[in-house]
Amino acid sequence: MYLFLLLAIVIVGVLWDFYYKKIWLKAVVVKLWFDTDALYAGEQTKLYEVIENRKRTPLPVLEVGFHTKKELNFTDTENTTVSDYIYKRDVFSVLGRQRITREITVDCQKRGHYAISDADLTTHTLLYKKSYSVDIESDASIYVYPKITDVSEIITLCERMLGTLQCAKRLYEDPFAFRTIRGYTTDDPMKSINWKASAKTGALMVNTFDSVQSSKAMIFLDVTDMGILKQESLVEESIAIAATLVRKLVRQNIETGFAFNGMDFRDWILPTNKKSMLIGLERLLADYDAAKGATSFEELLTNDKKLRRKLADDTLRIVITKNWDDALSRTLQEMAKDGAVLVIYPVFRGEYKFESGKEMLPKTDGMQILVREVERV
Repeated sequence: MYLFLLLAIVIVGVLWDFYYKKIWLKAVVVKLWFDTDALYAGEQTKLYEVIENRKRTPLPVLEVGFHTKKELNFTDTENTTVSDYIYKRDVFSVLGRQRITREITVDCQKRGHYAISDADLTTHTLLYKKSYSVDIESDASIYVYPKITDVSEIITLCERMLGTLQCAKRLYEDPFAFRTIRGYTTDDPMKSINWKASAKTGALMVNTFDSVQSSKAMIFLDVTDMGILKQESLVEESIAIAATLVRKLVRQNIETGFAFNGMDFRDWILPTNKKSMLIGLERLLADYDAAKGATSFEELLTNDKKLRRKLADDTLRIVITKNWDDALSRTLQEMAKDGAVLVIYPVFRGEYKFESGKEMLPKTDGMQILVREVERV
């Protein structure tokens, strides 16, 4: 009697395993997505996991696993393992015709382009005797743009230098920027007379227009970090300064260009105030992988002669670098002959040296240097 009962249990178990293997994945839908496509470093978002079982047969145990870059910080560390990547595996018990939605808060502390990869589903039979697994497609990804940092001091200096450049050049009236009508003077050209207004008033009247002042800036970013002791936080601060400056200047309608010595970067972005450039630049900097290294910054500044000639004399050159040496100093002094140069020099707080109460960085006509102190992380 017991033998037959045991045999029946074995047969039922085998049949159940065979049936479960065939139907467990049927009508199961799993989706992963981020709450937003892009945000800035230091902000939070949510990752959504949705599991839907559209058939009547329940799934007693269903595991959803995936991994991504470890710099993406999940605030819920349960079922999470961190090594070269961050691996997360959540366990669900899904009834028939049930939909489960789970929200995972994600703390985005570091710029980058993050994608959910190697996502898979795993289920187990009764008593965990067997398990079945399958890979699932996931296009969940998010851009974390460089952090927004305080550049108010830099912007003030830029405005001052741009103002000096504007005052030094001749101003032209814009015929489409009408200001007002005033009385005629002997210095006014005849073409500026408003004959209709003159007929009404009985005296000669002239149109006046606002002057054209085209402000331009070109940002050069150095991401070189070749020393034995890496200074990643200084590089990241340099990137944040550059991205924030471009954002601020473009929003002030200042035509802004950009170039940096990232390994995969080839062409300069010449000065423009198009908002589409800003989005493309933020994604470019989010995609930049510091582990791939950088090309020579001095070559970036000196070799592209054709591109340099496209920069007008009144373009403010903004150079952001943590790597100061005599060779770069000479290169920047030569650059200052073509136009005004503003150098942003990030250093760790307390490590910038002074000599007799004065900065050790050289002062040159046409070039100003602003030391930016950064806290060690």
